[in-house]
Amino acid sequence: MENQHTKQFPNLMKGKKIMYVHGFGSSAQSGTVRRIAMTFPLAKVIAYDLPLHPEEAMALLREKTDAEKPDLIIGTSMGGMYAEMLRGYDRILVNPAFEMGETMASHGMVGKQTFQNPRQDGVQEFIVTKALVKEYKEITCQCFQDITSEERGRVFGLFGDKDSVVDTYDLFRSHYPQAIRFHGEHRMTDESFMNGVLPVIRWID
Repeated sequence: MENQHTKQFPNLMKGKKIMYVHGFGSSAQSGTVRRIAMTFPLAKVIAYDLPLHPEEAMALLREKTDAEKPDLIIGTSMGGMYAEMLRGYDRILVNPAFEMGETMASHGMVGKQTFQNPRQDGVQEFIVTKALVKEYKEITCQCFQDITSEERGRVFGLFGDKDSVVDTYDLFRSHYPQAIRFHGEHRMTDESFMNGVLPVIRWID
């Protein structure tokens, strides 16, 4: 990807740490991680393969954020739902799946699934059970709890105007003021990243 932005703003996020939290069925090897690293070559980009069970995933994320102290957290879809709960950090939530359990049920995600990207443990397939869907419904109840005025200023929600998977714009707006529409679908592309996410990162930095 020819990145004109890197030439125009070469020091953006220089020396800072960006944590990316991937979406459901993905991994730390997603194209978004490479996209972020290419756009901010002077920043350190970190990402982790998340456990399938949400409580385990949140425990891992809290452990890693405590250790790494990232300057910015970017979460997409399910990762946006997790990132909302990582209090105390600047966060960008892209098409966040705050109703993850309902999304899994309504989009036929129960049953055998294949990870979209390679994972460190080599696992390629997994099973979504009704019990797992229940776990996601339970953890999403933890979103938006005890939000302070400071937190409201640290969280940006970005919502694609063509997203056919989740629609949590109004839910987000009922808790946070900084909700932004961008032209794009649920899955991040180079175009939606450059036109939607990048301007917010410039604002934060």
